[in-house]
Amino acid sequence: MAHQSDHLANANQSVTTNTYDWLQSREQEERMSYSAQNSAALKNMGRWSSFVWHADEAAEVDQRIRGDPYEIQYSVFEPVVGYTRWPPLPNRDITRQSFHEVVHDCTEAITKHNIELQRIQAGSSGSYFAYGTATADTPLGVFKPKDEEPYGPLSPKWTKWAHRTFFPCFFGRSCLIPNLGYICESAASVMDELLGTNLVPHTEVVSLMSKNFYDKKRAWFSTEPRYRHKIGSLQRFVEGYIGASEFLEEHPFPGVYRDRQVAQPEDEFHWNAQTLASFRFEIEKLVILDYMIRNTDRGLDNWMIKVRQLPNKEWEIKLAAIDNGLAFPWKHPDEWRSFPYGWLYLPVNVLGQPFSEATRRHFLPLLTSTKWWETCFAELTAQFSRDAEFKSRMWKKQWSVLKGQAFNVVETLKNPTQGPLELVRRTQTLVIDDIMHVPSNTLPLAILNNAMEEPITVSASSPMVSSSLPEDGSPTDAYVARTATNPQDSTEEPPIFPKRYSSKKVVIERLMLVNSKPPVFTWW
Repeated sequence: MAHQSDHLANANQSVTTNTYDWLQSREQEERMSYSAQNSAALKNMGRWSSFVWHADEAAEVDQRIRGDPYEIQYSVFEPVVGYTRWPPLPNRDITRQSFHEVVHDCTEAITKHNIELQRIQAGSSGSYFAYGTATADTPLGVFKPKDEEPYGPLSPKWTKWAHRTFFPCFFGRSCLIPNLGYICESAASVMDELLGTNLVPHTEVVSLMSKNFYDKKRAWFSTEPRYRHKIGSLQRFVEGYIGASEFLEEHPFPGVYRDRQVAQPEDEFHWNAQTLASFRFEIEKLVILDYMIRNTDRGLDNWMIKVRQLPNKEWEIKLAAIDNGLAFPWKHPDEWRSFPYGWLYLPVNVLGQPFSEATRRHFLPLLTSTKWWETCFAELTAQFSRDAEFKSRMWKKQWSVLKGQAFNVVETLKNPTQGPLELVRRTQTLVIDDIMHVPSNTLPLAILNNAMEEPITVSASSPMVSSSLPEDGSPTDAYVARTATNPQDSTEEPPIFPKRYSSKKVVIERLMLVNSKPPVFTWW
């Protein structure tokens, strides 16, 4: 067990127990427990379940997109006793209907009232304020075209042009799929609604027309502006929020003082036990959301804070997480930069505490439910498959990273003494979806008896660590060995199921450690 005194209020407070040695010992315990509890169920599967399907991944996910159900047969997310009741989740139908009215209003403002989109000067991408027909003073949304993303081909920011032109070796983020930020924005909104965190303003992929979009021809040759249709993400504009850096500059946490003290009236916002507890609950939700989607661009400038005084004189604190386009990586950062989370620079009296009981009761029932994960897969697959350059092989890698991050969240929340600091120090993991064929109805007794008598080959190597060499005696290798023999010397293998018995595909989740080297710059 490790201790660290430079980041914690208590020098003897445990930072993390999740070292590599601990994971290995925990893995051995879980394998033994799994073998003891599930051997009977596994034997009942018999010969038809001894082969785990590892066919072409693209065809597999494409079939799921076309309507094949995503059913989890075995999950690494084990339910926790006493944490099975789901929290109240937002009504997504009402949210979508309200958003579609906003989109219609913005479209009418452009086409009928000539209220054009206005480019936002701040930020690293081409983003635009979208206004409604009622007024051109307060925007209704923020539109980000696909081709004007930070690493897109038509980014209007000169810094990105110089970066791409003079430093191509350091351009882009290798862990992210290029030009997918607009989808990631809408996917982050979906995750926020599925988790019930109420942090990300509702975002969807839409197509808007404007003559203020960045145009290379107009920029270089001063031609007349022309209307252009562009696809991108439209996010609801949040009113009354200010940037976190600005808010924390005006209202520093207790123990973090300005050079000169400023007296504040009692009816203005100030930190006390109630406001600190409210802020900590909101920041814990942001920590879990950012960690799950592995946001590589969360600084103090792209999450916002809003305070409101209630009738009982208490203060309500709400956070808004914007700019989620650089999330959902297909692998963990392992090259130049580690992309640390911006909220890690908050004082230790905020992050050095264990996760609250309210946070544990909110997230554990969701993240340990196979029904929630099946819904999440269907929702996110529908989002990412909207991109014209969608590749199911890359989406499956993104899904494995997301579930691996969620596994670390669950393991941290299970321990009531651990918090955000312990979470970010956990070993990186992946959760792989293996596909297995099982009968879709009850098998006859003769087949079950046959299945119970057949031994199951168990691999001696770790199921959590991938290897570049084939494992001896693995089920897949046994199948390949049977099918790779000379056709003249072998008889035709009987079908796994009789023709009158149908089968279905189910998901068997498999945990795997990531053994990649750390990035060069761990602070950037």
